[in-house]
Amino acid sequence: MDKEKKKPLSSLGEFGLIKFIRDNNTHPQRYHQVHLDIGDDCFCFQSHKNSKYLVTTDILIENTHFKKQWATPEQIGQKAVEVNVSDIASMGNAKPLYAFISLGVPKNIEENYVKRLFKSIKKTCQKYCIHISGGDTVSSEYITISITVIGISDSNIITRSKAKNKDLICTTGTFGDSGAGLDILLKNKKKENLKQFEKNLIKRHLLPQAKITIANLISRNINITSMTDSSDGLFKSIELLTTDNKKGANINLNSIPISKDLQKFTNNNIQKIYNYALFGAEEFELVFTINPIDKIKLQKLVPSISYIGVVNNTNEVEYFENDQKRKIKYSGFKHF
Repeated sequence: MDKEKKKPLSSLGEFGLIKFIRDNNTHPQRYHQVHLDIGDDCFCFQSHKNSKYLVTTDILIENTHFKKQWATPEQIGQKAVEVNVSDIASMGNAKPLYAFISLGVPKNIEENYVKRLFKSIKKTCQKYCIHISGGDTVSSEYITISITVIGISDSNIITRSKAKNKDLICTTGTFGDSGAGLDILLKNKKKENLKQFEKNLIKRHLLPQAKITIANLISRNINITSMTDSSDGLFKSIELLTTDNKKGANINLNSIPISKDLQKFTNNNIQKIYNYALFGAEEFELVFTINPIDKIKLQKLVPSISYIGVVNNTNEVEYFENDQKRKIKYSGFKHF
């Protein structure tokens, strides 16, 4: 027991902590109208008119999620909203409605900086027709932005847990750019010395875009069996849809969509490309599964969708390159 008490939080990890909270949560009563409990991209409760309300929250902390010397207050504010909208998007045909903004800032921060930050939050909320409905402000050592968004859906909610054997694993966009952009920022290169492809990668890191429009489109027209976003990286997204729900998958590394900017940055080093693509994170792409019979329909609807693997019942994710099995070990960011 003493050894258990002395274990550092890192031994449990971020997702281990989330599982502990989920397993030790309060039990909803009949009047709570819980439709989907914690453990997915959003919490969901149902109104008496059968509309389902989605609730999600994310927090950005200075020096953990961003640095002032890298990002403008406009970029920080936009990203703080986009990360929440991305969670709403991953639930399917849904739209965000209300945002509650809690802001912690140092006492000596410039007034204009905070105003610029909030104006960016407001502008991004307006982009998605989100009404800022409340929040809180406090003094803190570092800039801290916590946003809770409430959304609504009149359709079936798409969760992470309904993938079926032989379903295809699909993705939007490309992977690895954000992680590469972060590494470029870490090198502290002067702006005038940056090449265009480096600037593009940095932009992908500082200003990721939620894919809510495409999420609405595909979920209205295709039977999406499971879905999440790639904010924690493609590797983790695949796990969330498969092994975390007692499924497995075969993933074709050659099929993972990669940008030309990332190819240039890595000098086409395939190992570096795979590392960025799988573990880069902070790219709000959609990762989802469909029945194979819907592939042709989806291809016609959104030709840019990529097909990277197949779900199976092995409870294990296996990666293949040119039909040769590759052992992949997690090497992404860990909060704890």
